[in-house]
Amino acid sequence: MSRRSRAARRRSPTVRPWGENLEDRRLLTAGGTWPTYISPAELRSLLREPLGYPVVRPNTPVLPFGAKSAAATFIDPSVHVANPYAVIVSPGSFVGPFAKLDATSGVVKIGGTSAILDNVSITANPSRARTRGDVPEIRIGSQVVIDYGATINGPAVIGGFDAAGAPTFVGPGAVIDGGDVQAGAFVSALARVGPGVTVPSGMKVLPGANVTSQAEASDPALGKVTPVTVADLAGHWKSLTTNLSLRVGYATLYQGQSATGVNPGIAAGTTGIFNGNLAAVTGANNEPGSPTATTPYLPPGALPKFPTPHRGLIGARLPSFKARVTGNAPITQRARFMQSNMGLQNSIRADQGQPIGIGSIAATAAGVTINSPDGGALTIGQGFTAGARAVILGGAAGTKTVIGDDVTIGPGAVVQGTSLGAGSTVGPLAYLLNSSFPAGTNIPAGAIYVNDALVGYVSR
Repeated sequence: MSRRSRAARRRSPTVRPWGENLEDRRLLTAGGTWPTYISPAELRSLLREPLGYPVVRPNTPVLPFGAKSAAATFIDPSVHVANPYAVIVSPGSFVGPFAKLDATSGVVKIGGTSAILDNVSITANPSRARTRGDVPEIRIGSQVVIDYGATINGPAVIGGFDAAGAPTFVGPGAVIDGGDVQAGAFVSALARVGPGVTVPSGMKVLPGANVTSQAEASDPALGKVTPVTVADLAGHWKSLTTNLSLRVGYATLYQGQSATGVNPGIAAGTTGIFNGNLAAVTGANNEPGSPTATTPYLPPGALPKFPTPHRGLIGARLPSFKARVTGNAPITQRARFMQSNMGLQNSIRADQGQPIGIGSIAATAAGVTINSPDGGALTIGQGFTAGARAVILGGAAGTKTVIGDDVTIGPGAVVQGTSLGAGSTVGPLAYLLNSSFPAGTNIPAGAIYVNDALVGYVSR
């Protein structure tokens, strides 16, 4: 036998499962069973008080399995779930792209009618220490919004369940580090609540404040908290209502139970709970259609747009795109170049305020969030750079926020409703709200600007 023939026999054909790329984008919920460290009594409480379900298949991305869109929780397929039998979620909530729900050696319980938004990190037991008796828990109640890029480290209680619930808010980039936030309390952007501290109902932690004692959390005279205002409540209800409407829309897109259009790859006559289609709710894709005629921020069928050689910008459904990009987002950079320049877990959602236009991305790190939750348009120029867990948000409805060419946003910074001229740099953990800066501005690390005025520095 010739050398060539023997080599050919030694080689075996390679079979590549091309369909598996979609499986990689599902929630990480495989395997496991009820943790032995949860007692039967505690498990009954987690599942019944209020009613909740473990975040395991088939309860993903619509929970519980088979629920109608109007009653279900929608958990974006990009969400990372660790120890899923100890992550219990009630129906009627929304969990946004790239959120992390980690119950390793602990418990996470989330009530209904709450919103856990993009790149939120929830870790019940950060130390991973195994304890006897009580285990670290994070309990997030009803009517709670955990905003973009926030971090919750257990043990912690945020808000209250059902009748004990009240509007409760944890702002973008904020950190709850072993503290509690009572129902009706707010924590502003980039603030921190330290271990053993409870923010009382009706109090709001100021932006960037580091609250390390109960006195600081309770007494406005110490300069770190102030009473929750009517405007705070109005903003909370707007955010919660919008995200719960999106919950219905994305569940409908997945299950195909509405007139939002035929899901790609699904026969037009197919209906019901078995019409689940992950390709409709992953990668770069369309936003959901409006569930009612009174939600104009959801024009049906809006798609991200990318350039083509001969047809200009066209809408594109790219389920395997590594970032989550939805809605009316015109992007002038070719999709493959944009993807190669982006870090993991980037979320660009134009399903509330739109359009969100992007010239080109030079580099983004992991966990970057771009959105416009208050309804305004947002334009980002050429050569945009953002550090890890940066949050960039548009302004109010009817406004246009413009970020110029070659702008750099530092790690952990939150830029909201703020325009930046070309060549500007925003330092790490800075917070810019409703401001405007000329070309070439350098914002120091941790600086807090509100309405164009420097009001302090992030102190955590």
